[in-house]
Amino acid sequence: MKSNESILGSIDPEITERLVSRREAIVKGASTSSMIAAGLAMGSVPVALAALSRQAFAQPPANIKAVLDFALALEIFENEFYKAVLGISSSAAQNTAFATVRPMIPAAVVTAAQQIQRHEEDHVAFLLAAGATNVFSLTADSFNFTGNRSSTTPGPFAAATTDAAFLLAVAQLAEDTGVRAYKGQAENLISDPTVLTAALRIHSVEARHASKIRRARRALTGAPAVVKWSGTISGGGSAAAGITGASAAVTAAAQAVYAGEDLTVQAGINIAALTGVPSAAAASEAFDEPLSRAAVVAIVQPFFKPDIS
Repeated sequence: MKSNESILGSIDPEITERLVSRREAIVKGASTSSMIAAGLAMGSVPVALAALSRQAFAQPPANIKAVLDFALALEIFENEFYKAVLGISSSAAQNTAFATVRPMIPAAVVTAAQQIQRHEEDHVAFLLAAGATNVFSLTADSFNFTGNRSSTTPGPFAAATTDAAFLLAVAQLAEDTGVRAYKGQAENLISDPTVLTAALRIHSVEARHASKIRRARRALTGAPAVVKWSGTISGGGSAAAGITGASAAVTAAAQAVYAGEDLTVQAGINIAALTGVPSAAAASEAFDEPLSRAAVVAIVQPFFKPDIS
């Protein structure tokens, strides 16, 4: 297994320090194992779920196992997406699909994508070792990254293979979907406080990928900081996903990814009304709202050839 702390540390220098403190906090509250330590070093929600549920139950109970299996499918998807973009997929067709856009990606963004891809790869390996099952028999050829499932006709996201700005916008949508997906599974972990606490503690670190993609988009376009959803995603244009002239399908997908993210009330408190909070937008952007499994499936199914419902 690769050095995940090195991978994450190079994505954001604060990560290693934060992970150490979080790992120590959890170790103080529960017995640990080398598997849990490795998972916490990765700083990933699915890794934490896998490690802690495996230790607590030997074989995860059905509801937690379902979460792990679903997390594995999402991690395989993200891993294969970045491998295709980088040209290192085991599928020649996937590598060829991104051949046009690959030279357009700035070197710094390539480095970031390599780091994120290695992280996703380790997540896949760790989840499998922790008891997750590839229930959809996913391989490198199980995806159509243009968003048209098994059809050979390019889908609405085909511009990701020819336009670097659009590609990064798609990566942002994928990462943000993942963050909300994991939070949405928290209710399925409520039966085990140890697993749930660890998952939520580390949840913010999983969002570092999304943060890195946002910074890459901003560096590429010189545009303002990317917001969640206000009819547009700024950072590369005026239309949905930051691309001028985005299709209705892309607009609808972006709306689904960020649906409900404009909430300002948390635990019955209107955050926007608190002293020092500059705006409702700032209040809503301080929290990620959960997405149900059904909502996540609706968003990502166009990219999966198998039915993952």
